[in-house]
Amino acid sequence: MSPQRTFLSAALVLSATALLQARPPAGEDTTKTYVGKEVVVTASRASGEILDLPMAVGVVTLSDLVGARKLGLNEALSLVPGVLAQSRSGSQDIRLTIRGFGARGSGDRSNAGTVRGIKVLIDGIPETEPDGRTPLDMIDLDATERIEIVRSNASTLFGNASGGVVNLRTGPSSTGTFVETKNQFGDFNFRKNNLSFASLLGSSQLFLSASNTNFDGWRKNSSNKSTQIHAVLESQVNESTNLRMLTSGVQTEFYTPGALTRAQFDADPAQANSSYLSRRERRENRTGRLAFDLYATLSGNHSIDALAYITPKVFARSERGTYRDFNRYHLGGGLVYAWAGEPSSFFRRIMVGADEAYQDGSSLFYNLLNGERGDSLRTNKREGAETFGLFVQTELAVSGDFYFTLGGRFDKQKYIAEEFAAAVNRTNVPEELIFDHLTPKLSALYKLSESHSLYASIGGGLEAPAFNEVDPPPTLPNVKLNLLLAPMTSTTYELGAKGYVDFDSEILVSYSVAMYRIDIRNEIIPFNGGAYFFTAGRSQRRGLEFSGRASLPVGFSVATAFTYMDASYDKYTNDLGDFSGNAVPGIPRTVFSSRLGYASGFGLSVDVGFFLVGNYFADDANTYSVPGSAVVNVGARYKFTFASFQGSFSGGVNNLGNTKYASSAFMNPDNTGAFLEPGLPRNAFGGFGLKWTP
Repeated sequence: MSPQRTFLSAALVLSATALLQARPPAGEDTTKTYVGKEVVVTASRASGEILDLPMAVGVVTLSDLVGARKLGLNEALSLVPGVLAQSRSGSQDIRLTIRGFGARGSGDRSNAGTVRGIKVLIDGIPETEPDGRTPLDMIDLDATERIEIVRSNASTLFGNASGGVVNLRTGPSSTGTFVETKNQFGDFNFRKNNLSFASLLGSSQLFLSASNTNFDGWRKNSSNKSTQIHAVLESQVNESTNLRMLTSGVQTEFYTPGALTRAQFDADPAQANSSYLSRRERRENRTGRLAFDLYATLSGNHSIDALAYITPKVFARSERGTYRDFNRYHLGGGLVYAWAGEPSSFFRRIMVGADEAYQDGSSLFYNLLNGERGDSLRTNKREGAETFGLFVQTELAVSGDFYFTLGGRFDKQKYIAEEFAAAVNRTNVPEELIFDHLTPKLSALYKLSESHSLYASIGGGLEAPAFNEVDPPPTLPNVKLNLLLAPMTSTTYELGAKGYVDFDSEILVSYSVAMYRIDIRNEIIPFNGGAYFFTAGRSQRRGLEFSGRASLPVGFSVATAFTYMDASYDKYTNDLGDFSGNAVPGIPRTVFSSRLGYASGFGLSVDVGFFLVGNYFADDANTYSVPGSAVVNVGARYKFTFASFQGSFSGGVNNLGNTKYASSAFMNPDNTGAFLEPGLPRNAFGGFGLKWTP
């Protein structure tokens, strides 16, 4: 057994998310404004108040979503700069990128229902698998209290996470007892019902949430069904120790309509790709989770944070002409030790941690008969991945207002592949592919005042290829892993400012601005629609992000987010040509969103949102152009109270102008030229909720 596996098994140990004890939620730089120094982010291992963090971070509070379906993560992240989150077919399957990372995760062989290049956590537990893919099955916005987003390069603390971190925090923000039901209905037979319950059990707080979702889809072969159950039990063991136990069970089925050619998109965007339709291409997933999170404060300003989790998974897919059965178990562990100095000390904080994740299991490929599993087993193989990391970070106070952060992380990534011949008894020799990398971090923060700060940072990034991306190309016969593929590494240079201004409590304005340059080596590129992957020599991204919100008199508010990014290949040549100087596919140059809100004094809230995405290319040669889009959404909610009950009615219309637009695209499409995924047309929805608090 490897030292890494010994570490994992012996410790019950735990993914190190270094979550500090949650303080009352407040303040952020993206969609909601809070007053003063109450702003706390726990998603980052550099936990702390937003104005004290030398990185681009923000918080989205789900209770602020007025008239939203709460079906896909895109609804919650629409006002976060640097983030592009779009529903691929109107269901839970989304296209998610942060500063361009994850853009390649759309394509014929890029596994629908997953994202890449971004670390996604739920209550600090990694949903991201050891090979970097993140399934979206566990995400339920009705069970989520808030979402914390780290847009800066977070690889130094989290490993395989070049694009940043998204942490969804479930359960209520306060203790107490309640029962609540939330129900939504809409076009295309959309229906979502949620029942949640919370109760105090002595010194413990219990939270349960159950959701059932159905969406017939607007394109052929695009329906989505999901049933989710989540439970959180948080116990105050003693004055210095907090223990959280989390369990979940999810069953999801969604169909994939595929991409269209430009002519098909113009003629009938509701049609499905003919090959996808004939194969009834879909995913059927069953996933469970059990996790324990322990935080303890020790004497002398010392603390430890530990988390253990195991996630069994059973997948079935009709995909690319075969029926596939997968059995997976994903377990992980880690431990973080932290020491916090006195406010006047030179050493403000020291963190040392280790984490590991391991996933393994079988993959059985059968022939496909009318979209169902046939009786011929074509391939029987094992696919495993393991990642192990060690990190250290220290925060130094040069003066009362000037801080430095120094850190570094060592990562080791391993892939394991083993193939078994059908009906043959023989000894198999597993193939292994191993990468290791050292990632540094240096940042500085200057507090201009209690309400304004400036920061600068230089950080390394690491993104290992997903398991299907290490499949060998045809030029490497008789091997199971692509020995020519290397991890994508990056260096991010970032300057930023954030803060808020209070104009006599009548007008409150918050802002965040960040400028960055990212130098990338070995950008991972899909070839022929993702038939296999290889790496580009060098690429570069230069960007500007801005977000702001103003709370105005008489209940009005306005929020806006703007992203500009120029992403291009510096040096990139393959057998198809020299693409140096071309735009990196999948990354729009401009993204703009704005939301005008009104909240009355008698419970009525109204939002009008405007979302603009610029055009971008879908291939390295820059011949396939994805047109830009502009979409308007409106929503309203009325909240009321009687006796011990709180109720609400809500509704809205998405894509009010019924704009025809592409919400996603396949990168480097195959010779059929199908690359556009049409966005959801105009659709109306409504709902009601009722909460009882004794």
